[in-house]
Amino acid sequence: MKKGQIITLEDNEKYLLLMDTMQEGHKFFYANKLTPDEKTTSEYEYFEETVEGEDTYMEIVMDEEIKEFLHTVFTTDLLDMALDIEAGNISFEDDDEN
Repeated sequence: MKKGQIITLEDNEKYLLLMDTMQEGHKFFYANKLTPDEKTTSEYEYFEETVEGEDTYMEIVMDEEIKEFLHTVFTTDLLDMALDIEAGNISFEDDDEN
């Protein structure tokens, strides 16, 4: 799985993967829940990715301590990104060329 990808859970709920992080060998995502017609909502979840052979599974993180830790990690990442944008180190206009 990768950022920008839309995933559909077994219950047909859809999420847009916004950010990812590797922590102690585990890959986690911060994701925005989508409506059935793929519009964003105000609901967010943390997911853990599990890869078994060629299969990839996404599971909502339920452990409150892990969720608090991930909240800190992703908040720090967002603040760093905002500072890079403000400093001119990131330009979204360049994204179309890649």
